[in-house]
Amino acid sequence: SRAGSCPRLDHRCSVAPAAMALLRAACRVALLGAARPRAVAKLPQSLMMAGSDSFPYLPVDFAFRFLPRWTRDKVRFFYWYYTVSFVSGFAILMGYFHTPYVGDNYDHFPESPLYRWTESSLAKTGQLEENLRVKVHHFYPQTE
Repeated sequence: SRAGSCPRLDHRCSVAPAAMALLRAACRVALLGAARPRAVAKLPQSLMMAGSDSFPYLPVDFAFRFLPRWTRDKVRFFYWYYTVSFVSGFAILMGYFHTPYVGDNYDHFPESPLYRWTESSLAKTGQLEENLRVKVHHFYPQTE
């Protein structure tokens, strides 16, 4: 067979020797790379210490250590642990952090100098009164 031709094919093929050389080089690199020891990726220290200094209501490692009867069935324990955590978190958010009708009045917010300047310039030209006149104060139309 001539150089650069494929012995199994009737036509001339110049890609096959180059492809075989590339495949041979890739296999050699893969074998050499597998023989070398790889560096083990280290986890961050904060992730490694998450079990010891986490911030749930009852740390799970304490529950497994001090409450063995409650944690015999791991699936049932985690089901109730997550349920109690969600309900108590929701109760704290809605009962304590979301006090109704507190801070709903915007009269106590400070006004910026740009707001005061814009308001005074609108008042000087008479546009503020017109804006307040056409402003909608009710969602539904008021019938009198």
